[in-house]
Amino acid sequence: MGHTIVDVVIIGPKGERELKGILVDTGATYSVFSEEVLKDIGVSKLPAKVPVELGDGRVIQADAYGAVLNLGNRQGPIIALTFEGAKSAIGVQSLESLGLKVNPITGSLEETRPGGIAYFYCKT
Repeated sequence: MGHTIVDVVIIGPKGERELKGILVDTGATYSVFSEEVLKDIGVSKLPAKVPVELGDGRVIQADAYGAVLNLGNRQGPIIALTFEGAKSAIGVQSLESLGLKVNPITGSLEETRPGGIAYFYCKT
């Protein structure tokens, strides 16, 4: 299987940015975008930096933001991280929020549930 590359729109209170050719990284928990993109759309920064382990084993401190992501015909809330030298990527938390997964054979995205934000409540 090769890489899964997607086009997305990230949305904040000041507007939206279309980003093309973004890697879907199933080894990443959260999505990563440049600070420029996140500030441009006016998303809210969470109150503290968070530790992030990079692929090479280094642990860095990253800023975290709340945003909305459009991917295909899906839209949902995500946590987006940024740090010095960040390369844009879509993490599995964003895929889960959108009800998507990567098919390991084809490398394409597949739906895991109907569209919309999932909330399952069971009264006992």
